[in-house]
Amino acid sequence: MTSVLPPFVQAASGSLGAASANALTYPLDLITTRIQATEKDTSIRKQIHTYGLSSLYDGIGADTSATLLSSFLYYYVYSFLRALVVRGNGKSKAAMLSLPQELAIGYLSGIASRSITTPLNLVTVRLQTARVSDDSSPQGGTSRFTAVCKQILREEGLRGFWKGFSSNFVLSLNPAVTLYLFQQYRSVMLKGKERASPPPGHSFVGGALANSIAVIMLYPLLLAKTVVQASRRSNSTNSSSQGPSIRSSLQGIYTTGGFFALYRGLGAQLFKGILRQGTAMMVKQRIEQLVVQAYLRQRALRRVQYKG
Repeated sequence: MTSVLPPFVQAASGSLGAASANALTYPLDLITTRIQATEKDTSIRKQIHTYGLSSLYDGIGADTSATLLSSFLYYYVYSFLRALVVRGNGKSKAAMLSLPQELAIGYLSGIASRSITTPLNLVTVRLQTARVSDDSSPQGGTSRFTAVCKQILREEGLRGFWKGFSSNFVLSLNPAVTLYLFQQYRSVMLKGKERASPPPGHSFVGGALANSIAVIMLYPLLLAKTVVQASRRSNSTNSSSQGPSIRSSLQGIYTTGGFFALYRGLGAQLFKGILRQGTAMMVKQRIEQLVVQAYLRQRALRRVQYKG
């Protein structure tokens, strides 16, 4: 039901797929982050009119790096742990595991990848929201990235780069649930060879549906994490005051706007997720197919040479 390729191949194909999807949907990601962090009504047209076309790609370098690293680590750890569990159960590599086993493996993989990439994610959020906040970091290229890093270090120290990380202990279920639901989609909707190697259309639809369900389940925490990471410590005399926590952010959003405020920006998040996750799964599956085809051709060529 799942890929039987080596962990490195799965990690490489997964990270390339995620990076491709990230580049395609980045303007939507930026708009979604600004809606979540600032509560301001915005759109791609308004952003272009106010800040110019280049503003739609604020922080894309940091975000692409984080996406590549996070996806590579996630798929590598996931495929490695899954292989260990399957071997321990005495099953074939393509066997479906139980729901608790799949979620546990995906959860641990998510924690491992996010623990390393959270600093890059934090810098990305700061870069994405700088134009619509009171941030005074300089504009332009890598200097902005460096300035944001220095600002975080100056205001909150080294620990500040892991701001909002506590939410990952729940949010790491997101990729686990997404991958599990995608595998269930394959087992229910596809048969035979297509189940082992889904066509691009099914990879896109299955990935999009799985991600949408996972996002809806965990969206309030995702919103609170963005608010926490986008917040900047005040330069007032009370410099020892702590920034908002995940819990206080959720309480503040609910108190100010009620239950539905916990889902502000959900529409943009779902639309972005459909395009991103669908594209990522489609590219990942295609790369894995090409790897398998190349291996089979090489093996066939060796057989011919051996017989000759």
